[in-house]
Amino acid sequence: MSSEDTVRGIPGSSPSFTELRRCRECGRTQDGGIRLQRCAGCFHVLYCSKTCQKKGWKAHNMPLANLPSLMQNLGFESFSNFCDVFQQWKDAHGWALHMCAAVAVMQSGGVDASQNPQKMLSFSLTLRRPGDLHSNRNPSLVFRVEDQHLINLEERLARAPDFRAQWELGAPARAAQNAKYATHPLFVGILPTICILQEMPAAGVHYFPQFRSNPAMRPYAEKIAPVRDIVLKDILHLGVGSINAGFPLRCVLGPPEDVLPGRFVRSHGTWTWQQLFSDWSQYRRGQHRGLDETLDGLRSGLPPSALIDLIHSLVLS
Repeated sequence: MSSEDTVRGIPGSSPSFTELRRCRECGRTQDGGIRLQRCAGCFHVLYCSKTCQKKGWKAHNMPLANLPSLMQNLGFESFSNFCDVFQQWKDAHGWALHMCAAVAVMQSGGVDASQNPQKMLSFSLTLRRPGDLHSNRNPSLVFRVEDQHLINLEERLARAPDFRAQWELGAPARAAQNAKYATHPLFVGILPTICILQEMPAAGVHYFPQFRSNPAMRPYAEKIAPVRDIVLKDILHLGVGSINAGFPLRCVLGPPEDVLPGRFVRSHGTWTWQQLFSDWSQYRRGQHRGLDETLDGLRSGLPPSALIDLIHSLVLS
């Protein structure tokens, strides 16, 4: 799911990535009056001026010393290449990451509990095959999700001063996200999400909007209440499985609109997502081993299409 995808009638779930480009030191974003420049050392960190670059150079230069060898050991050509691959992986699995985030919130008291005190969802990731060159590999298969859990944001900031500095730089993106959904009657706030890679000190933060369930859905919620916990576990199993077993979920615009599994295929030097079938009713065992094994692990008795509808209609909130 790209940053502009739609979730069952809810506008895009995260700000455009151009909104996230800002000076590492002062937090200014690029506009008509300023053009951000990349650090020549890592080609990823951005600065608005030489003044900001000089001010932040000491802190930024220390991790750069070992960065090239670390990147090569992990199978990346450069830190910039790593950042590109990481972003492609997040784009490939946007729907699944959103599903996992929604389940984590629903299992932990709901959207109100996730906002007060403010929670952050942490994904722990590992490289599938450290040391391999990842630049020509399927971007959806580079990382695995090993764990996810909600953490108290303020406690995290108190333990990690460096993270607090980076968090404060993200204020413009959070303000833009809140403004984007301010008029939505069910909007509650945003859920910060951090992906932490175990093999290196790197993390990426993005934001998912949080909505209360539509009151009109209450009768459906009451019907599903007796098996709610099992259903949530199934949805999480499906979401993580789609990432780790290699069948990325994406919304296919209809009619009808549906979220379907697919795979990335390489053609003319470009990786392109292709759906496995045009409707879940067309699923047959043997089409994709990872999909078969994931569906074998579902326990609620509900088909995957129903699980996806339940999570994105917020019936389980």
